[in-house]
Amino acid sequence: MFASFTPGTIHHPFTGPVGAGKALDRTAVRYPTRLNAMALQPAAVAGDHNLLYDAGELVFSVARFHRVRVRRLPRGQDLRLDPGIRRPLLVEHAVRVMCAALGADTALEVAVDSDPLPVHAGFGSSSSLTAAVATAVNHLYGSPVDRADLLPYLTSNHGEEHGEEPGRLMPVQCIGGSAASGLHPGGVQVVAGRSTVVLTAPVPDGLSFVIAVPPPVPERSTQELMAAEIAQFDRFRATGELHAPTIAFRMLHEAMPALVRGDLGPLGDLVFDYRFRMGSIENCSFSYPGLTELARRLEPLKTSGAATVLALSSVGPAFFALTDDPDHCEAFFAAQGMSTLRARPHNGTYEEIPYDGTDGTEPHHGIDGTDPQHGTDEESEITP
Repeated sequence: MFASFTPGTIHHPFTGPVGAGKALDRTAVRYPTRLNAMALQPAAVAGDHNLLYDAGELVFSVARFHRVRVRRLPRGQDLRLDPGIRRPLLVEHAVRVMCAALGADTALEVAVDSDPLPVHAGFGSSSSLTAAVATAVNHLYGSPVDRADLLPYLTSNHGEEHGEEPGRLMPVQCIGGSAASGLHPGGVQVVAGRSTVVLTAPVPDGLSFVIAVPPPVPERSTQELMAAEIAQFDRFRATGELHAPTIAFRMLHEAMPALVRGDLGPLGDLVFDYRFRMGSIENCSFSYPGLTELARRLEPLKTSGAATVLALSSVGPAFFALTDDPDHCEAFFAAQGMSTLRARPHNGTYEEIPYDGTDGTEPHHGIDGTDPQHGTDEESEITP
């Protein structure tokens, strides 16, 4: 197992340029979440190089947001977190890591309001929260760290709550999609190598997401899930060795050219084959009992043409369909006993919002049936 660490630990110091930016007294941003459709080189997920991973991934940016408020405090004070923050260790880690890169002190007050998403279900909630908070701090100081440099810095210093060691984090593979979804425009993004975005494209109008989660099982800690995933690493390596050349060829010569033309069909076919035919879902079966059998029952959503893209998100157990017929897909998922939510693609980047955290949208119900303070399924515009 990987060694745990305290929030703010720097595994890879920032080495890029820090430009000049006009610092603000306070700011607020909203940051989208993501769905991870597939890895480009699954073998690299299993190969740790001190938190550096070359797996690459295909991600979709989703209009469900973290809203982060940051205010500077008088010098001499230390970081102050709003008591309502649900995952304070991640927020503290993000602030301290970002301030280390900026050479700034941590005399900041931070509050976070997030649209609800289940933890450990494949939504990247941990890494997107970390990216949202770090980006808000960078924005507060006038964005002196370029987005292209911020992305690999965040992924190479990622961690999640340990669960069995209070106050500590543990390393978890982070490939870059959660940060990329808010730092780069485009509802669909190809992240290659070490957190390098090589192509972005808008998701065409008329397509939306139906996200489905199977019935809950007893929650497992990050440490327990990591141990279960590590036990599957040999299968991840075998899948990569066998299929990575085919994945790379089809991505480069079929899916990416079609994306440039606004056609997601070849991409959806590649994702389906990767997940349902190349062993990816079997490799991820540690995340949920009966995942492989559930996937077999869901296949008709793609083979019938109802879904342009059908995939497990990350290692699951959440599935999602990108579709022009959300009613049909939602009913199909529900017939399998799955909880569902709908969401719009987010074709923009992160955005500055009023400091009170509101963004002019109506509250909506989360997948767990709760009402967040602020929420939206509406697509937002790109902020320069």
